[in-house]
Amino acid sequence: MVSIHTQVTGLPGTLVYTLRARAEEYGRSDAILSDPQAARWYSQLTIPEATRQAMELAYSPVFQLGTAVRAHLYDTICGQFLDVYPDACVVELGAGLSTRYQRLHRPGVQWFELDLPPAIAARELVDVETADHHFLAASMLDEVWVEQVLGTAVLPIHTLFIAEGVLFFLNPENIRQLFRLLRTHFPGATLACDILTRQYSQKARIRFAMAHTPIQWLVADEAELADMGVHIQQSEVVTQYYLERWEALGFNRRHLLTAKGNVVLAVQLLPI
Repeated sequence: MVSIHTQVTGLPGTLVYTLRARAEEYGRSDAILSDPQAARWYSQLTIPEATRQAMELAYSPVFQLGTAVRAHLYDTICGQFLDVYPDACVVELGAGLSTRYQRLHRPGVQWFELDLPPAIAARELVDVETADHHFLAASMLDEVWVEQVLGTAVLPIHTLFIAEGVLFFLNPENIRQLFRLLRTHFPGATLACDILTRQYSQKARIRFAMAHTPIQWLVADEAELADMGVHIQQSEVVTQYYLERWEALGFNRRHLLTAKGNVVLAVQLLPI
């Protein structure tokens, strides 16, 4: 067993929540995605008590299912991108303990895990860097990491940024700052991200606030992103997939097919 550094609390601590969700999904007979690495990593970690207590406030069967469905949608977007650009560069923003590299990596692809130093320190307990798998300990809002990604000499149009389950924890000014940074240095690149609309569960918002990870960025709908200088290429609503699983948690099918609480998007970054 390895112990996560005690400073992995607050927003960096959410890496444990999503790892647990994917690990639990792997153990199901009707699993949405196969993630044995998540199950191994979660079983290896001794989680600080403060992080565990926060997780119990935010975690629920709905969170677990939503995380699994969302990961599947991101995997689909990423896999399709790699089919088109086999020499791609993939950068996971706020990577946490993502195991997408282990699930999807292909020879010839450069892959970056970018997150705050405490999160990267947690990753280093269970994962190792290789010639094509790199760890970047930095804020996604800090340009310090840009040169390392540009150093791969991969064209921006062949670059995929993934911001899974992270943007809505940033405030609106931070969101604008991030989009300006990406559009300045990587015009034409693709960003896969997910948004929470104002339809998102009030109960879930309260749970995250109690866990000291308040949701700060909510939008009316995906059209608001057009003001960020992007072209929306794909839009998928998390609760409109695997309806039987959602219904098993008590959701009404008609509501599932009309509500848009959590939306996964693929957008192209337009030049400044």
